[in-house]
This record gives sequence, structure tokens and C-alpha cells, in this order.
Amino acid sequence: MTKKKYAMIDIAKYFSALLVVCIHTFPLYEISETLNTYWIQTICRIAVPFFFTTSGFFFFRKWSNNKEENTDNLKHYLFRLLKIYLIWTVIYLPYSIWDYTRNGFHISSIFSYIRDFLLNGSYYHLWFLPALITATIIVSFLYSKKGMMTTLKVSLILYIAGYFINVYAPVWEQLPLISFFYSFFTKVFTTARNGFFFGPMFVSMGLLLSKTRRLPKKVNAIGFMISFVLMVIEVTIYRFTGILRDLTCMYLCLIPAVYFFVNWMLTIDIPYKDSYMTMRNESLLIYTSHILFAKVLLNVFDQAHLVVYFVTLALSQGFATLVIRYKEKYPILNHLV
Repeated sequence: MTKKKYAMIDIAKYFSALLVVCIHTFPLYEISETLNTYWIQTICRIAVPFFFTTSGFFFFRKWSNNKEENTDNLKHYLFRLLKIYLIWTVIYLPYSIWDYTRNGFHISSIFSYIRDFLLNGSYYHLWFLPALITATIIVSFLYSKKGMMTTLKVSLILYIAGYFINVYAPVWEQLPLISFFYSFFTKVFTTARNGFFFGPMFVSMGLLLSKTRRLPKKVNAIGFMISFVLMVIEVTIYRFTGILRDLTCMYLCLIPAVYFFVNWMLTIDIPYKDSYMTMRNESLLIYTSHILFAKVLLNVFDQAHLVVYFVTLALSQGFATLVIRYKEKYPILNHLV
């Protein structure tokens, strides 16, 4: 049976990739630091959870009562993610070597790189891939052993734990005893924004959406707008209390905002075109490739972030277009998507 294709999900994936580029290039910085902060910490922060949730949705809608089939699908899915991750790890290896050696090489750098490869991404934006692998394994195990409710509860507990670690980091650093344990955590994990604390919540949300009926469009639209406004208020509180940082991303209101947004996108039924599949592939290629260009451009045009954003976007889109255009002629390019 042919699975239904969701045009709006593919379109939203493409625009989510553009928002990820914003996170790493600060396009509005010279215009207004405040506007840049709110743009990145609200609208842009929906992008990566959206990727997690839709990945969970499309994976788990194949999940059936056949354990052997589920295991095969899981292995195939994880192998594809791992292959993409390894390829981009090699591509970014010169950048990694440069970053680790520019301040003097230390033996500890090798262990840091291994830790980051396993937990935080071999390069900083690639964290999504190992996080998705880890989160999918956790959610698949919980769902197969304990069912939907336990999976959602455990995922929420992990997210809340990560929320306190991620959002209140400046507080923990100032408390004598707690700062010791927080320092130990950061040495081991670096951040709670990973496949253990961050990813399972949104992958399990995708699982939930794959097994339940859609809410009406109007309910989703209103639910998303209310959740988004509350998230803006949440960000404002953190900003004015002085705990908001660049890496702050695990907001409480992000959960309902992403749930209603994905639900909403799934209810918008428009005729599917091949161009939407192209947009889906482009979203992944823009996500994975954009730091190749942004890293250099930010050093050259350090006072022109909006220019950096658009040039990075143009180069990433150009790269994605070339890969998609020539992947049939050069099959090795298929491994990038």
C-alpha cells in the first residue's frame, strides 16, 4: 500500500532548513540585537524539533505488530542515518582539525572529539544526526516494551531534566555544590541538547501523531499561535532574568508549539508534486552543508551578518541543486541524502 505523501511537511522542512541557517549566521544582528535574539530564540527554535517530530512520524507510521519487520525497518533507518553522518563527518574533518589545533593540540582533544562524535556531533551542527539515532533507539525500545503512554512519560521526564540543565545553566554555575555536579555533567555530555534529553520528546511526539487522528485545522492553528505566544513570553522571562544564552533552546512551550504545528501541517492537503520531494532532499543538504560556507564567510564579513546569511543560503542551495541534478549520473552523491 502506498503511503500518503504530505506536501506541506516537505515545504515546511525546506523553510526549516533556512531557519537553521539563521541560527548559525545571526542575520539580524546589525539591524537589532534584540530582534535577532527573538527571531532566533522563538521562530528558528521550532525548526530542529520539527525535524525530529516529522522523522519520528514517518518512521513510526511503518511500525506494525510484526516485530521482525519493525526490527528490519529500524536497522535500515539507523544505517541510513549513520551513513549520512559518517560521510559528513569526513567532509567536515578539515574544519574539525583546524578548530582543535588552532589553539595548540592536546591529547585530550582526541577524547573530546570521540565524545562529541558519539554525543554532540562530529561538527557542531551535525549533532542532529547522532541525536536522532539515539532518540529513535530509545523511543523504539520504550514503545515496543512499554507502549505509548510510558514512552511519552519517560520522554517528557528526560526533556524536563534537560530543560533545567539547558535553561538554568547560568544558575547552576553560580551555586557552589551544584556547580561541581554541573561541571561534571558538561565534561561528560557537554550539553543536554542531545539524543538522550532533547530528542526523545519530539521523536515520541512523531510516534503519537503517527498513531492518532489529526485535530481540526482551526484547533491546530489556534493551539500553535497560543503556544508560540507563550514561548515568546517564556523567552522574554529568561532574557530579562539574565539566564538566556545562545545555546538556550529547551523551552517548555516548545513542546505544544511543535505538536500543534506538525499536526497543522499534516492536515493541509494539497496535491503532491515531484518538486516537493526535491525540497525535502534540499532541506537535508542545506542543513548539512551550510556551515562549510558560513564558517568562512563569518570570518571574512564579520560585520555583515545579513550578507553572510544570504550568501551562505545561495551557496548551500547551489550545492543542493548540483547534488540533486547529478546524483543519477554520479550515484555516489546519493549517499549525501
